[in-house]
Amino acid sequence: MVSIQTIQNQNQLKALFQFFARTFYEDASNHQEHYFTMGDRYEEMRKQFCMDPDLLMYIEEDGKIIAGLTGKGMDLEHKKITLSVLAVDPDYRRKGYAKDLINEFEKRCIKKGIKHLDLGARFRACPIYLSLGYQPSLMVQVFDFVSVDDVRKENQFHLKEKSSWQSDIYGFIFFEVDEVKESYIQWFEQHVKTAHAQYIFEKDLF
Repeated sequence: MVSIQTIQNQNQLKALFQFFARTFYEDASNHQEHYFTMGDRYEEMRKQFCMDPDLLMYIEEDGKIIAGLTGKGMDLEHKKITLSVLAVDPDYRRKGYAKDLINEFEKRCIKKGIKHLDLGARFRACPIYLSLGYQPSLMVQVFDFVSVDDVRKENQFHLKEKSSWQSDIYGFIFFEVDEVKESYIQWFEQHVKTAHAQYIFEKDLF
């Protein structure tokens, strides 16, 4: 049975961050996707470590990190948290490590009284969350000179709007979806300037 470790110190925290950054960079290169720098993720990991390191986990083999998962934004008052980063080394995929980490994360959350989880995922990562009972919605973000009204005008799929928010320079809109399709992401990103679309998943634990 796989042994899931908990981050115990700053050196382990940095090692896990570097594993995430390296894995995401290689995945982005292999799938011809944009690589988003991970500095913000490191700050989120540091905050979670100071608050409660139990939700910073990894799997190791022969002294090497091969998989990891972190939470962020833990809010015990509202009993919720975001599953922040999940990654598995390409050489160790399809062995169940991602599901092991998610299941352990959920168990630890339940013990802490957390009832609600959310997360954002690239399209190719969506199947695992669907298989574990997470409910999807489509989020389209827009920036600078583009507004959520521009997104609404390009909603050729007639997706039902769940919520939206707009500031002077940034906005987002959530749509209900009956199924997860890559074509939704492609359409909005190709037809709305500055748009970034991704699936957001949520799950109530009990």
